[in-house]
Amino acid sequence: MTKFTKLGLVVALSSSFLFTGCTPEEQALATGAVVGLGTAAIVSSYNHPRYYNQPYYYHGGRYYYGGHYSNGYYVHNGHRYNGGHYYNNGYRHHGNQRYRAQYGQHGHYRNANHYNQHRRR
Repeated sequence: MTKFTKLGLVVALSSSFLFTGCTPEEQALATGAVVGLGTAAIVSSYNHPRYYNQPYYYHGGRYYYGGHYSNGYYVHNGHRYNGGHYYNNGYRHHGNQRYRAQYGQHGHYRNANHYNQHRRR
């Protein structure tokens, strides 16, 4: 896909939002889809932690990167999740509550070695 085609998609999506009453979650979905055209890692999910320095959402044993968290809900790749744990800047968000993130709990690990140690137990 050429740069001009991607630019055309961005312009078309952006202009359509000006005339529709999209919610912030829907706008985040479209933005993620457009950004995802350039990099596959921006909107992705894994069954193990893949990045340790980026915000992520942990739900049902899966790690989601690149979505949007707001008001207790996480929107990722066209799906809306609740009941999981969102991690950002040393804090864990669960529902509408914010807690200090603790390593080894609720899918939060320092690094790959730390994750592997807990997984072996």
